[in-house]
Amino acid sequence: MNKILALVDLLGFTKMIEKDHVKSKELLHDFYKIVFDSLENNEAIKGNISSDCVMIYSDHYSELINCVTNIYRLCFKFNKDRQDADFYLLPRGAVSVGYMDIGDRDTSLHLTKDFMIGPALVHSSKLEQQIKGSRLLVAINSDDENQVKDLKLNPNLTSPLYENCTFKFWDNYSYFDALWFLDLSKNKTDQKAEVLELLNIAIQLLKINSNKTKIVEHYINTLRLGLLSYNKFIQPKNDPVIRQILTEFPYETYWLLWLTIIEITMKSESQIQLDENICKFYKNAIISNGWIHVIEEINKTGKQYLKNNCNDFLELIYK
Repeated sequence: MNKILALVDLLGFTKMIEKDHVKSKELLHDFYKIVFDSLENNEAIKGNISSDCVMIYSDHYSELINCVTNIYRLCFKFNKDRQDADFYLLPRGAVSVGYMDIGDRDTSLHLTKDFMIGPALVHSSKLEQQIKGSRLLVAINSDDENQVKDLKLNPNLTSPLYENCTFKFWDNYSYFDALWFLDLSKNKTDQKAEVLELLNIAIQLLKINSNKTKIVEHYINTLRLGLLSYNKFIQPKNDPVIRQILTEFPYETYWLLWLTIIEITMKSESQIQLDENICKFYKNAIISNGWIHVIEEINKTGKQYLKNNCNDFLELIYK
């Protein structure tokens, strides 16, 4: 029968093992504790965990996604006081719906067997490998009214789903990032406080890893997700988060963050006033090599809305 299935693992865990087996084992123990504590009293979700890979499934769509986004938040907060730049809990995963054949567990003295097979598992595992950053990508079959209603339009989701228009994998599917920095089950004051806490962690992780060219993209994409989650809290004038991002990440490597600032500014419910410093930053940015990547991104198929945002933003700057 159809199930919703999430497959989540830890970014960079193989490299961690290569660097220090003992530290990796300790980190994995912490990951297990977070996962087990999150699932312990939830009878609606089942699954298994092997090494750093978690596979969980359910008949209840919002229940599973809410559980996984909470695991992401707990893992990310765990990183707050970590001193070793090479050992963090950065979950990455994908969610999909489909037929699942789930076998009973047979146990002998030397062997355990617990199998799950089906399109949902294939879909999630293939998606997970393509994700940059600590993200949770949700696949929705656009032709399936039940999936659209139970996922895209589900009011019980505690983290909004944000469509990734350029991500293509299976035909007739749309793909959405779960904005897991944001927990809508809390009051607005607590929502904002938690998003800011997680944003600060994401900023620190990016700064610490800014010189690691092979992995910095993961930290940039994670911070982008946090900024998208922050959208509803932007202050109309002199927003401290926007000011911090443009101050601390002015180099061409961070062009995606520049674009994300434009995106959340133009999508904000508040009437944003662009101060002199923001205008000056973007007037310099658009003549830098980094802006070439922005132009390439906004001209991708499905990104017309982002192109429009950029045009409107630049009009405000030069007004």
